[in-house]
Amino acid sequence: MKRRIRYLLPCVVATALLLTMSAAPTSAAKSHVKDPTVALKAKINELYASGPGLVGRTHKMQAFIMELALHAKTRNPNFKIIPQDAAALAFVDGDVNKGVLPDLISLVDGWGKEGLLLSGNGVTPTSEQAAYIALAQQGLMVTETSTVNSVAQLQDYYRRAENWGIIPYPRIGGTLAQQLFPGKRWAPNGDYFWVEDPATIGLGGRIDGTRNVRNLTDARNYLYNINGRPFDAWSTWDDEEAAALAEGEPDRTRITDSYGNGLLVPSPGGPYRPAGDAAVVQSAIAQYGDEWDWWWRAAGLDENAGRETWLNALRNSDYDVIYIDSFYNHRALPANQTPLTRAEIESLKHKPDGGRRQVIAYLSVGSAEQNRWYCQDDWVWIDPTNPNTERSMKSGKIVNSVYSPPENAPAWLALGYGGNYAEEAVVQWWNPEWRDIIINGGSPYANIATGDNTSSIDRIISQGFDGAYLDNVGVYNRTSGGGGWNAFEAYWLAHGGIPGEDHPYIPVGTVNPGNRQAHLDFAIVSANGKGYSVYLKKADAQGPFTPYGNVNYDAKGVHIKGLTNGTQYLAYVQRNAGGKISRTETVSFTAGSH
Repeated sequence: MKRRIRYLLPCVVATALLLTMSAAPTSAAKSHVKDPTVALKAKINELYASGPGLVGRTHKMQAFIMELALHAKTRNPNFKIIPQDAAALAFVDGDVNKGVLPDLISLVDGWGKEGLLLSGNGVTPTSEQAAYIALAQQGLMVTETSTVNSVAQLQDYYRRAENWGIIPYPRIGGTLAQQLFPGKRWAPNGDYFWVEDPATIGLGGRIDGTRNVRNLTDARNYLYNINGRPFDAWSTWDDEEAAALAEGEPDRTRITDSYGNGLLVPSPGGPYRPAGDAAVVQSAIAQYGDEWDWWWRAAGLDENAGRETWLNALRNSDYDVIYIDSFYNHRALPANQTPLTRAEIESLKHKPDGGRRQVIAYLSVGSAEQNRWYCQDDWVWIDPTNPNTERSMKSGKIVNSVYSPPENAPAWLALGYGGNYAEEAVVQWWNPEWRDIIINGGSPYANIATGDNTSSIDRIISQGFDGAYLDNVGVYNRTSGGGGWNAFEAYWLAHGGIPGEDHPYIPVGTVNPGNRQAHLDFAIVSANGKGYSVYLKKADAQGPFTPYGNVNYDAKGVHIKGLTNGTQYLAYVQRNAGGKISRTETVSFTAGSH
C-alpha cells in the first residue's frame, strides 16, 4: 500500500500541471479542468478547521505540513519534504495505532529525528522508535542523529540503525571525540557544525561516490550540517571574543560547549586560552599547552575564505544527502544575511566521483528565529543572559499557569522556546500571518533591508534546493511550562478567540493558465471585482509581491492577462470588505500557450 501512496502525489501534481497547461484557455470564457489536488486541499482545510486541544493541534500541524508540501510540489513535483521530530504526525489523529494518514504520507518523502536510536535496550523498539521504524517500512527515508561518546556506543548505534532501516549520523562527543579528533573536539554532546570525514566516524561502509541519489529511498547516508558556525565571519571573531572576555563571559573559546566545539585548537603562539569545564580545560592545557588559536588560523586559512572553505568541504564530501542552512551567515542580523546562490547549490549536487546527491535546506516551521529574514526589530530585545546572541525573541509568557501574550509583537509569537534558545519563539503555526511568512508569501512582515516578502519555502525552491527539512514540527504537543498550548488556548478563548482563526484563507479551486494569461477560480463575492486586488510576482524574482492591474473579474474568479509565456508566477487575490482584509492562498502557475 505504501509504495503506491508514496509515489501518487508527484504523479498527481505532474498531471495537474499538464492538464492546466494543455487545456489552457485562450480567453476568460474557458472550460474548467478538474484539478486532481482539490481533494488534498479540502483535506488540508478540514484539518485546519479542527478545534482547540491536543488532537486539534495535531490536525493543524498535519495541515501545515501538507499545505507547505503541496505548495512546494506544485512548483517542483520533485521537491522533497522531510519533517523533523514527532513521527506521530504521520498517523491519523497522531495515533500510531490508527495507521498512517494517507494524504500526508503521499506528500512527504522522509522524516528526521534527533536523539532516537540509543534509547531503550536496542532489541525491542520503544514506542517512539516504533513509529519511525513504521515510517521506514512505509518507504520513507528516515534519518537520525545522536550523540555518541565511545567506540562501543558507536558500534551499537550503527547496529540499531541497520536493523531498523534508519539512516544514521553520529555526533561525536565525550572520550570518543578526543580519540577521533585529538586536540580539536571537547564538547560532551558533539555538534552539527562540521563536515565530517565519513570514514573517520565509521560511515565508510555506507559511502559510494558514484551512487546516484535521485529519490531519497536511494540514499544510504547523510550529513547533518544545519549550522555552519565554524565557517562564518572569521574576520569578526577576534573583536567579538575580546568584547565577550571584557564582559567576563568567553564565547568561542568555550571548548566544552557544543556551541564552541572545535572552534579553538592548540596552536603554538596562539593568543587564547581555552575556557569551559574546569577539569577538562586543565587536562587539555596539560596535554597541549596554553597557546591556542582559531581552527582556521591554525590551518593557515585566510580570514575571508570562510564561505568557500565551507562550500568546498561540502563539495568534496561523498554524502548522499546533505542537510544545510539556505544562508551562509544565517546567524547574522536579517539585514546582513547572504543566501546561498543557485550556482552554489548546483555545485553541491554532484559528489567528487560524479554521483548525484540531494541538497536539502533547513527550515524551522514551528519556531520564529531572531536572525531570519522576516524578523522585525521590535520583535526582539537586548538580553544579556542569552548565551548564544545578544538578542532574544519576544514571546507569550506563562506565570503561575496564567498566560499573557507578547508585548508589541505578533500574537502568534506564542510561547518561549525554552532551554538555551532564547533567540527563538514557538509560533502559532496555523495563524495565517505565519503561513504567509513560511508558505504563501505576501506577508506584511517583509525583510527590513530589501522589502522582499517572498515566503521561506519559495525562496528555498528558487535557490535550487532539492527539498526542505522542516524543523520543530513537534511543538504542537507542548504542554509544559505551566500549561503550554493549553494555557495559550484558554487565554485567547476567554479574550475574543484564537488569533487568526476568524479570517481563514479563501481557497483557490482551479488554476488555468493559457497564452499570456491565467484564470484563478475562487468563491468571489462581487463579479465586478469591487474590493479585490491581485498581487503577482515572478516566482524566481527577489522583492515583494506587487499589485497587478491587467485583470478582469467574473463570476468564477479572476482572469490575469499580459503575462510572459514560459514564466512561472506566484499570485494571490486580496479582498478589502469595509476594512476587513482577507485573501486567497498563493498559487503558482506557468503562463503558456496550449
